[in-house]
Amino acid sequence: MSVTISRREIILQEAAHLFREKSYPGANLRELARRAGIQGGSIYHHFASKQEILFQLMDNTMSDMIERLTERLSDADSPLEKLRRTVFFHIEYHVTGPDQTYITDEELRNLETENYLMVVAKRDRYQKIIENILSEGQVEQGWQLDEPKLYSRALIKMCAGVSTWFKPQGDLTIAQIAEAYTKLFCNGLLPR
Repeated sequence: MSVTISRREIILQEAAHLFREKSYPGANLRELARRAGIQGGSIYHHFASKQEILFQLMDNTMSDMIERLTERLSDADSPLEKLRRTVFFHIEYHVTGPDQTYITDEELRNLETENYLMVVAKRDRYQKIIENILSEGQVEQGWQLDEPKLYSRALIKMCAGVSTWFKPQGDLTIAQIAEAYTKLFCNGLLPR
C-alpha cells in the first residue's frame, strides 16, 4: 500500500533538509521550490513565508514527539520502564528524523517571538514528561536527583547526540544503544 504525501508535506521535508544543509538564514525559497518540484511562487499557495515553514516544521516535530512519547509510555508500569522507553524513543526519533530534529534543536533562535514562545512551550511540555518520570523514580525507587529539570535536559541532549554518529550498519542497534544509555543514566541515579 503506497502512502500519498501532500505537496505541503513534501515542502516541509525538503525545507528540513535544506535548512539543515544551508541553515535557515542561508536557505532561499527559490531553491526550496525547486527541490520540492514546484514553481518558485507556488510555495505561497502552501505557506505565507519562510518563517511560517520554519515554525510549522518545528511545531509539527514537537507535537509529534509529545504524542508519540505519551503513547509509548501509556502502559509502562514503573519509572524504570518509562525511562527505558523514553531513552529508546528519543534516540530512535532523532536517528530516523535527523533533519527535522536537527532543525528543531538548532534553529530555535531564528523563530520570531510569537512562534518561538509556542515551540518552546511544547519543548517544555516534552521535557516535563521526562522530569515527571525522574521525580516518580525519586519517590518510588529512591533515585538520587536534586534537579529533575537539569537531569532531564542532560538525558535529552545525551540521547539526541546519537544521531550525529549512529550508523545503521554499525556494531550496535538503536535498542542496544538505548539499553546502554539507560544503564549509564540509571547508575547515576542509584541510591548510594
